[in-house]
Formats: sequence, structure tokens, C-alpha cells
Amino acid sequence: MKNEISRSAMRYRLFGSIGSPYALKLRSLMRYKRLPFDWMPATLDWIPENLPHPPLCAASNALLRDLSPKVVPAVYFPEDASVRNESTTIAYLLDYEHKDRPVVPLDLGAAFLSDLIEDMADEWFVKVAFLYRWGTQENATFKSRVVTGEFLGGNYHQSVLQEAAAHFSSRQQSRMPLVGATPRNAPLILESFNRLLKAMDGISSSSTFLFGNSPTLADFGLYGQLQSLATDPTSWKAMRDRGLGIFPYLQLLEDSSGIDPEQIDLSNVGAATTGLLQLAADIYLPYLKSNQQALEEGRPEFCFEALGLSYTQAPFKYHAKCYCLLQEKYNALNASARLRINEIVDLNDCFSSN
Repeated sequence: MKNEISRSAMRYRLFGSIGSPYALKLRSLMRYKRLPFDWMPATLDWIPENLPHPPLCAASNALLRDLSPKVVPAVYFPEDASVRNESTTIAYLLDYEHKDRPVVPLDLGAAFLSDLIEDMADEWFVKVAFLYRWGTQENATFKSRVVTGEFLGGNYHQSVLQEAAAHFSSRQQSRMPLVGATPRNAPLILESFNRLLKAMDGISSSSTFLFGNSPTLADFGLYGQLQSLATDPTSWKAMRDRGLGIFPYLQLLEDSSGIDPEQIDLSNVGAATTGLLQLAADIYLPYLKSNQQALEEGRPEFCFEALGLSYTQAPFKYHAKCYCLLQEKYNALNASARLRINEIVDLNDCFSSN
């Protein structure tokens, strides 16, 4: 019994939802790193207080009582009994503590490009998910019932599920303007998704993962978004029709614990990765740059154009942080690394050099 308790105490706990691309990202990453962890469904404010909160989620919520900000996914670290959130921060912490199966390349140029793709997946492609998932009633009804059903578990009246799902759907739909997932912006968001599908459809022609034969943080970030999109009716159909080659890639990342890590550098960048990096140069970095400029100038909204399509949104402070971090990482690269990167994708207009 003592040994059993000791083993349990050294397990990580991942709090989240199958409906969250960020939780899926961390779950896949932790499996690849062969970390012992428990999956803990957690709702926080996703089920109204007037409805019964079943033991399945109540136990998780009690453990997250002191979490700030109250955002999942979150991970319990057994080494110091801390609970932390923000998926990219968690990924870096896990990589630092478990270096035998790295997800951040040692090659600084490759590490930067991996970070760029992961950041674009987290902050831009989530707009695709919002637009598809919450932009139509068919998708919203389907997904809200799946997500809230996970937390409710069983032994509840269907009216409880309906009320919980309606609450969650309304909450997410109210956030669409904040995310920028509006009808006005839909043409550019959907065109970026079309280009993502085109790039990733043929990934197996030149590589297994984005930077070679073992996954990086970029793969896990992209996996979270694509796997989430693959469970929604409309986006799943788009992926099936225009990006069938993505599904084997997602299956490999569902559990890549049997794949041995290999040295990652920029010599294994194939057409799929180049296509994603061009998306970052054409859309994501100009978006971040315009957002940053709007905040600096105190403007209530900003507008930029990419691929001949316009996009308008209120500035978002967190994305200014994202841009500054990417700028700092790019400027920290030596001239040789920046030259190698710009041979793959021209970022000269996206970042200023020191």
C-alpha cells in the first residue's frame, strides 16, 4: 500500500476537456514524453451553478480552487505540488524537467520556427475552430453537448444536459468577436484553413512530422487544433474532402510514445512545413504586428489585409505579448541562423533585426 501511494503521489495530473485543443496538445505531448499522468475532466465555469455538479468534475474543481487565472488546461506538478496553466509554459517546463525526449529542438533556428508554428496554431487557427464550431447552430449544438456531457458523466436527466450545453454554447458564441471569428473576417480565416489543409495533406511525402522523424512542440500545437477540428461536423468534412493526408499524421500524434527522438535541424524542412511558415509570414505575423501597433497607438480596432482579404478586430493584449516574445527570440538568433531561416521563409518584413 505504501509503494502504491508513493507511485500515485509522483503522477502528474492534467486537468482539461477533450473539447479543448490546448488540453489535447498537452495530453499528446505528455504521452510522447512517457510521463505518468492522470486525465482529470475539469469544468470551472462551464456548467451553471444552478445545475448539479457531478462528482466527476467536482473533484477536479476542488483541486483547482486556488488556480489563478481560472483557466484550463492546467497541470499538477508532483515535484512541488504546484498547479500551473498556460499550455506553452507548461510544455517548456516539462521539456526542461524531462530532457530525454525533447520537444524543443536544440538547433536554435529550428526551435524558433517550431515556436512560431505552435504560436500560430494556438492563437490563429483557434479562430478557425471558433468560426466552424460556434458559427452555425448545427455545430454548436453538437459540440456543446459533447463537451458538457464529458463533465456530467452519467445518471443525469437529459434536460440537465440540454441546459448545460445551451449555457456553454452561449458563452462561447459571445466570445467570437473577441477572438475575431466574425462574418466579416470569415473569408481570410477560412482561406488560411484551406491553405493549411493543402500544405498538410502531403506531409508524408517528405517527412513524418514537421521537422523530421520525431515531433516538436509545433506538431503538438498543430495536433491540438486539428484533432479538435476533426471532431466537429463541418470542419471534419472539410478535412476529409481537402486534407485526407492529415488524418494519419493525427493518428501518429494521438500517442507517439513509441517513436524515438531524433536530432532536429533545418535540413528536414519539407513542403508542408514551408507552407505553414509561409502562412505565418503572409497572415499570422502581419496580424500580430498590426495588433501591436494598434495597442501602441491606443486605437480601438485595427485592420490589416492579407492574400487580398481584409481582417478587422479590437486589439488583444495577449497577442502583443506573443509578438514581443517571437521578436525577442528572432533577435536572439545569430546572423547565420537568421540567414538559414530566411532561405526557407522570408521574415525580413515581419521582424526588425538588432
